[in-house]
Amino acid sequence: MKKSLIIFDVDGTLCDSELDVFLSFNHTLKENEGFELTKEEFKELAGLPLEEMFDKVLPEDKKYLADQYTKKYRKYYIDEGHFIDETVLFSNVRETIGYFDSLGFLMAIASSKPNRVLEKIIKHFELSGFDLVIGTGESNFKHKPDPETILYIMDKLDVAKEDAVMIGDSTADILAGQNAGINTIAVTYGYDKPENLVLLNPTYIINDFSELKEIIEYKQVLVASRADSSN
Repeated sequence: MKKSLIIFDVDGTLCDSELDVFLSFNHTLKENEGFELTKEEFKELAGLPLEEMFDKVLPEDKKYLADQYTKKYRKYYIDEGHFIDETVLFSNVRETIGYFDSLGFLMAIASSKPNRVLEKIIKHFELSGFDLVIGTGESNFKHKPDPETILYIMDKLDVAKEDAVMIGDSTADILAGQNAGINTIAVTYGYDKPENLVLLNPTYIINDFSELKEIIEYKQVLVASRADSSN
């Protein structure tokens, strides 16, 4: 496929942050409710917005606390710096991102994380080439699978639907791309179950991030598009 814009999810796609998120989520639950989730229980929440994750695991009479616990989680995970304790990039991510950047691709991030932690992660792992980073956490953007962030990115970078592709590991990522009317690529090494992704019929399914180089070809775009995105 020939594209000019590649939109990436982060958790489960670019970086393996599951352990840090899992530990921080359980820290919040244990500190406030006295119980923790197993890894299997936690995996069932893959791809959901944080507040919805708390809502699903809290008892009926405590669900009103989901927003409060979300704020406590973010204080521990972001403000206290536990977002990078165990998090690592998946294999071949840095090299492949660099490859696309060298060819002139427009690249963007559409994640459920807040922008302030996304920027720290990008800096920590020395990733470069992203023209736009959009995090729905702590923002007014709607969470995936709503296509709002993807449509916003395409509008800001002046890219048509046929020239963009969404890459992610979760049902929410693939549905967001499909709801935006663009091609999608699902990665199987992330947090969602491969069988769930297959049912969504994404354009491609890959097992390693480097496979993207074999799938996506560069399509020339106007230089003005990149310049406009910085205004």
